[in-house]
Amino acid sequence: MIGAQAVYLHAPDNDLAVAPTTTDADLGLDPDLLGDSPLLEDLLSAAGFVLTGEPGIWMSPHGSTVDLIVPESLAGSGRRGARLGAQGRRAARRAVGIEGCLVDKQATSMSALEDGDDRRFSVAVAGPAALVVAKTHKIAGRRDEGRGRLNDKDALDVYRLLRSVEPRVFSAGFALLVGSELATSSTQWAVSEFARLFGEGRSLGVEMVARATEGLVPEAEVRAACPLLARDLLAAVRAARPVAGR
Repeated sequence: MIGAQAVYLHAPDNDLAVAPTTTDADLGLDPDLLGDSPLLEDLLSAAGFVLTGEPGIWMSPHGSTVDLIVPESLAGSGRRGARLGAQGRRAARRAVGIEGCLVDKQATSMSALEDGDDRRFSVAVAGPAALVVAKTHKIAGRRDEGRGRLNDKDALDVYRLLRSVEPRVFSAGFALLVGSELATSSTQWAVSEFARLFGEGRSLGVEMVARATEGLVPEAEVRAACPLLARDLLAAVRAARPVAGR
């Protein structure tokens, strides 16, 4: 599990006045763990999901979506859909910067939300360091597109993590990321970009957080807190000792 749902698991008791709300779920896929059968499309269709006009975006009968996402470096050739061999080109989409979510992760027991539904599943949830890296790539990518697709909520999710997660936890996560052949390149780029986005009171990321919390959190508090918390994270990165892995 990646994206906002994973962020809320790491910041469940955040005291921000902005409510954590999302109806969608983002799931990162490791192609190396996928077999040729059963087909993802068959399983999702049997559960009532319908593939939208975009690869990897599946609509539930209730109107919420599940996005199946493969890291760009593992997605093969192409522009939108991930090339997954027998699984086809439309079951999942590709995204830059989520490699770390396959490295910095932890199995978590997830229960159903509805009363009377006692189902539980063990789901791998991306760690805070991987989520900061992924969100940084997303914000920077949309900024560079210049198409007006920046979503202030992405920066707010980063702010939630910075407020809620201890530096030692970030340091442990970044130790995994920078020691990983799969994730080190995207992580190093994101750390540099993170400093530009959140390192100063008038940086783009801080501007986004200020807009997302307008009228709910004093702007001066946001502009002062973001750079301080960003420096704490960068210090945690510098303190991380790489742990060799995938």
